[in-house]
Amino acid sequence: MNLIHTPQRPVMLVIDVILTLLAWTGLVMLIVRGLVPMLDTHGGPRLGAPIFAAMQTLQVYFWIAVINGAILITWARYQKRRSDSFAQRRAATASLSDDALMESFHLSASDLDRLQQPGVLVIHNDEEGGVQKVTAHESRDVERPGLKLVPGSDSSKKAN
Repeated sequence: MNLIHTPQRPVMLVIDVILTLLAWTGLVMLIVRGLVPMLDTHGGPRLGAPIFAAMQTLQVYFWIAVINGAILITWARYQKRRSDSFAQRRAATASLSDDALMESFHLSASDLDRLQQPGVLVIHNDEEGGVQKVTAHESRDVERPGLKLVPGSDSSKKAN
């Protein structure tokens, strides 16, 4: 599974660490506060303890969970709304037509045709950012030797 990791600002990282430590501290305190009285044997076994005391503790835990859930859901919806508006601001712009591209960079029709062909080109710009001249790189016009068959290969046997 691939996860996307984005760098986080140091201030936000510190806030996240502090909130996480506070949450873990609260959880440990609640567990200790609930377990220590049960394990305390000074008064003997607690078999006669009323069930309502346990229900009250569970009710407190339940309300803490509901409040935490509401905070998390609110935060997630806020972040979703925030990221949607950010995505709209960063939407891709419409493509330029050939005529608009020629006007924007002061290109001639022949230079635009040359730019649309595959290969390596050298673009010379003027001082205003327009295209002054488009030339082919010298490697584009180099004649490449043809491929030769190696004696003993399968394709040379089939040709015979």
